[in-house]
Amino acid sequence: MNKKGIGEEDFVTIVLPYIHSAREGVKLLGQYLEKYGTYESNGVAFSDKDEVWYMETIGGHHWAAQRIPDDCYIAAPNWFSITDFDFTSDDTMASADLEEMIEKYHLDVDHSGNPYNLRHIFGSHDDSDYEYNIPRQWYIQKLFNPSDVHEPDDPNLPFIKKPEHLLTIEDFKYALSSRYQHTKYDPYGSQGTEADRHAFRPIGF
Repeated sequence: MNKKGIGEEDFVTIVLPYIHSAREGVKLLGQYLEKYGTYESNGVAFSDKDEVWYMETIGGHHWAAQRIPDDCYIAAPNWFSITDFDFTSDDTMASADLEEMIEKYHLDVDHSGNPYNLRHIFGSHDDSDYEYNIPRQWYIQKLFNPSDVHEPDDPNLPFIKKPEHLLTIEDFKYALSSRYQHTKYDPYGSQGTEADRHAFRPIGF
Protein backbone atom coordinates (compact mmCIF):
# COMPACT_ATOMS: atom_id res chain seq x y z
CA MET A 1 0.00 0.00 0.00
CA ASN A 2 1.08 3.57 -0.66
CA LYS A 3 0.40 5.67 2.45
CA LYS A 4 0.50 8.89 0.39
CA GLY A 5 -1.76 7.56 -2.36
CA ILE A 6 -5.42 8.23 -3.08
CA GLY A 7 -8.33 6.50 -1.40
CA GLU A 8 -12.06 5.94 -1.49
CA GLU A 9 -13.05 9.44 -0.37
CA ASP A 10 -11.06 10.95 -3.27
CA PHE A 11 -12.49 8.93 -6.14
CA VAL A 12 -15.73 10.80 -6.86
CA THR A 13 -14.12 14.25 -6.66
CA ILE A 14 -11.15 13.55 -8.92
CA VAL A 15 -12.95 11.34 -11.46
CA LEU A 16 -16.68 12.00 -11.90
CA PRO A 17 -16.54 15.67 -13.10
CA TYR A 18 -14.04 14.76 -15.82
CA ILE A 19 -15.58 11.72 -17.55
CA HIS A 20 -18.42 11.06 -19.98
CA SER A 21 -18.76 7.28 -19.75
CA ALA A 22 -18.18 4.35 -17.43
CA ARG A 23 -15.25 3.17 -19.56
CA GLU A 24 -13.62 6.62 -19.32
CA GLY A 25 -14.06 6.48 -15.56
CA VAL A 26 -12.16 3.21 -15.28
CA LYS A 27 -9.34 4.52 -17.46
CA LEU A 28 -9.01 7.83 -15.61
CA LEU A 29 -9.05 6.32 -12.13
CA GLY A 30 -6.64 3.67 -13.39
CA GLN A 31 -4.22 6.38 -14.52
CA TYR A 32 -4.41 8.04 -11.11
CA LEU A 33 -3.82 4.74 -9.33
CA GLU A 34 -0.81 3.89 -11.47
CA LYS A 35 0.68 7.36 -10.89
CA TYR A 36 -0.17 8.04 -7.24
CA GLY A 37 -1.01 4.60 -5.80
CA THR A 38 -3.58 3.87 -3.12
CA TYR A 39 -3.42 3.23 0.59
CA GLU A 40 -6.33 0.76 0.63
CA SER A 41 -8.21 -1.78 -1.46
CA ASN A 42 -11.62 -0.85 -2.85
CA GLY A 43 -14.36 -2.02 -5.17
CA VAL A 44 -15.79 0.70 -7.43
CA ALA A 45 -18.73 0.54 -9.84
CA PHE A 46 -18.95 2.75 -12.93
CA SER A 47 -22.15 2.85 -14.95
CA ASP A 48 -23.68 4.79 -17.82
CA LYS A 49 -26.63 4.14 -20.13
CA ASP A 50 -24.62 1.58 -22.11
CA GLU A 51 -22.19 -0.18 -19.79
CA VAL A 52 -21.43 -1.19 -16.22
CA TRP A 53 -17.84 -1.77 -15.13
CA TYR A 54 -16.61 -3.08 -11.79
CA MET A 55 -13.11 -2.04 -10.74
CA GLU A 56 -10.98 -3.24 -7.84
CA THR A 57 -8.02 -1.31 -6.51
CA ILE A 58 -5.65 -4.08 -5.58
CA GLY A 59 -3.27 -1.86 -3.65
CA GLY A 60 -0.05 -0.01 -4.31
CA HIS A 61 -0.29 1.02 -7.97
CA HIS A 62 -2.30 -1.93 -9.25
CA TRP A 63 -5.94 -2.35 -10.30
CA ALA A 64 -8.25 -4.49 -12.42
CA ALA A 65 -11.68 -3.86 -13.95
CA GLN A 66 -14.25 -5.98 -15.75
CA ARG A 67 -17.30 -5.06 -17.80
CA ILE A 68 -20.49 -6.70 -16.54
CA PRO A 69 -22.53 -8.31 -19.35
CA ASP A 70 -25.83 -6.54 -20.07
CA ASP A 71 -27.94 -9.51 -18.96
CA CYS A 72 -26.03 -10.19 -15.74
CA TYR A 73 -25.55 -8.81 -12.24
CA ILE A 74 -22.89 -8.94 -9.56
CA ALA A 75 -23.11 -8.98 -5.78
CA ALA A 76 -19.88 -7.55 -4.37
CA PRO A 77 -19.56 -7.53 -0.58
CA ASN A 78 -16.51 -6.17 1.24
CA TRP A 79 -13.95 -8.51 -0.23
CA PHE A 80 -12.14 -9.04 -3.52
CA SER A 81 -14.74 -10.24 -6.00
CA ILE A 82 -13.34 -10.66 -9.54
CA THR A 83 -12.72 -14.30 -10.42
CA ASP A 84 -12.31 -15.21 -14.13
CA PHE A 85 -10.14 -12.37 -15.42
CA ASP A 86 -8.94 -12.59 -19.01
CA PHE A 87 -6.20 -10.07 -19.77
CA THR A 88 -6.80 -10.46 -23.52
CA SER A 89 -10.51 -9.63 -23.42
CA ASP A 90 -12.01 -6.34 -24.65
CA ASP A 91 -14.20 -6.47 -21.52
CA THR A 92 -11.30 -6.17 -19.06
CA MET A 93 -8.77 -3.48 -18.18
CA ALA A 94 -5.90 -3.54 -15.69
CA SER A 95 -2.75 -1.74 -14.63
CA ALA A 96 -0.07 -2.15 -17.27
CA ASP A 97 2.16 -4.55 -15.35
CA LEU A 98 -0.44 -6.53 -13.40
CA GLU A 99 -0.14 -9.79 -15.33
CA GLU A 100 3.65 -9.49 -15.32
CA MET A 101 3.61 -9.02 -11.53
CA ILE A 102 1.42 -12.11 -11.06
CA GLU A 103 3.85 -14.21 -13.07
CA LYS A 104 7.05 -12.68 -11.67
CA TYR A 105 6.10 -13.30 -8.04
CA HIS A 106 4.30 -16.63 -8.61
CA LEU A 107 0.98 -15.27 -7.27
CA ASP A 108 -1.25 -17.56 -9.35
CA VAL A 109 -2.01 -19.94 -6.49
CA ASP A 110 -4.33 -22.02 -8.70
CA HIS A 111 -1.73 -22.40 -11.49
CA SER A 112 -4.59 -21.56 -13.84
CA GLY A 113 -2.97 -18.97 -16.06
CA ASN A 114 -5.11 -16.63 -18.13
CA PRO A 115 -7.98 -16.26 -17.16
CA TYR A 116 -6.88 -15.71 -13.57
CA ASN A 117 -8.91 -15.97 -10.38
CA LEU A 118 -8.01 -12.55 -8.94
CA ARG A 119 -10.08 -13.26 -5.83
CA HIS A 120 -7.73 -16.12 -4.96
CA ILE A 121 -4.62 -14.12 -5.87
CA PHE A 122 -5.35 -10.78 -4.19
CA GLY A 123 -8.39 -11.38 -1.99
CA SER A 124 -8.60 -11.85 1.75
CA HIS A 125 -9.10 -15.30 3.19
CA ASP A 126 -9.97 -14.36 6.75
CA ASP A 127 -12.32 -16.17 9.08
CA SER A 128 -14.35 -12.95 9.24
CA ASP A 129 -15.14 -13.22 5.51
CA TYR A 130 -17.30 -16.26 6.26
CA GLU A 131 -19.40 -14.21 8.67
CA TYR A 132 -19.22 -10.73 7.23
CA ASN A 133 -18.91 -10.99 3.44
CA ILE A 134 -19.66 -14.34 1.82
CA PRO A 135 -23.19 -14.80 3.29
CA ARG A 136 -24.34 -11.45 1.89
CA GLN A 137 -23.25 -12.42 -1.62
CA TRP A 138 -24.88 -15.83 -1.12
CA TYR A 139 -28.23 -14.33 -0.14
CA ILE A 140 -28.46 -11.96 -3.12
CA GLN A 141 -27.61 -14.81 -5.47
CA LYS A 142 -30.20 -16.94 -3.68
CA LEU A 143 -32.84 -14.26 -4.38
CA PHE A 144 -31.96 -13.78 -8.04
CA ASN A 145 -31.03 -17.41 -8.84
CA PRO A 146 -33.20 -19.48 -6.49
CA SER A 147 -32.63 -22.76 -8.34
CA ASP A 148 -28.87 -22.63 -7.67
CA VAL A 149 -27.95 -24.30 -4.40
CA HIS A 150 -24.95 -22.99 -2.49
CA GLU A 151 -24.01 -22.80 1.17
CA PRO A 152 -23.87 -19.37 2.83
CA ASP A 153 -20.18 -19.82 3.61
CA ASP A 154 -19.06 -20.98 0.14
CA PRO A 155 -15.95 -18.89 -0.71
CA ASN A 156 -16.17 -19.82 -4.39
CA LEU A 157 -19.48 -18.20 -5.25
CA PRO A 158 -19.40 -16.93 -8.83
CA PHE A 159 -18.66 -13.26 -9.40
CA ILE A 160 -21.00 -12.68 -12.36
CA LYS A 161 -24.44 -14.29 -12.59
CA LYS A 162 -27.29 -14.21 -15.08
CA PRO A 163 -30.54 -13.90 -13.09
CA GLU A 164 -33.37 -16.36 -13.59
CA HIS A 165 -35.85 -13.55 -14.16
CA LEU A 166 -35.68 -9.92 -15.24
CA LEU A 167 -34.74 -7.77 -12.26
CA THR A 168 -36.83 -4.80 -11.17
CA ILE A 169 -36.09 -1.82 -8.98
CA GLU A 170 -38.16 -3.58 -6.29
CA ASP A 171 -35.89 -6.64 -6.53
CA PHE A 172 -32.83 -4.52 -5.85
CA LYS A 173 -34.55 -2.62 -3.04
CA TYR A 174 -35.54 -5.89 -1.35
CA ALA A 175 -32.05 -7.36 -1.74
CA LEU A 176 -30.19 -4.32 -0.44
CA SER A 177 -32.43 -3.98 2.62
CA SER A 178 -32.63 -7.71 3.35
CA ARG A 179 -31.79 -9.61 6.50
CA TYR A 180 -31.84 -13.23 5.26
CA GLN A 181 -35.65 -13.41 5.26
CA HIS A 182 -37.15 -16.91 4.95
CA THR A 183 -33.97 -18.54 6.22
CA LYS A 184 -32.88 -19.59 9.68
CA TYR A 185 -30.37 -16.71 9.64
CA ASP A 186 -33.02 -13.97 9.87
CA PRO A 187 -32.30 -12.20 13.20
CA TYR A 188 -36.02 -11.39 13.54
CA GLY A 189 -37.20 -14.81 12.42
CA SER A 190 -38.17 -17.90 14.34
CA GLN A 191 -36.78 -20.68 12.13
CA GLY A 192 -33.30 -21.07 13.56
CA THR A 193 -31.60 -21.17 16.91
CA GLU A 194 -30.36 -18.07 18.66
CA ALA A 195 -26.90 -18.84 17.26
CA ASP A 196 -28.28 -19.19 13.72
CA ARG A 197 -30.08 -15.84 13.90
CA HIS A 198 -26.83 -14.06 14.78
CA ALA A 199 -24.43 -16.09 12.66
CA PHE A 200 -24.09 -13.64 9.77
CA ARG A 201 -24.16 -9.88 9.26
CA PRO A 202 -27.33 -9.01 7.30
CA ILE A 203 -27.10 -6.82 4.21
CA GLY A 204 -29.66 -4.32 5.47
CA PHE A 205 -27.73 -3.78 8.70
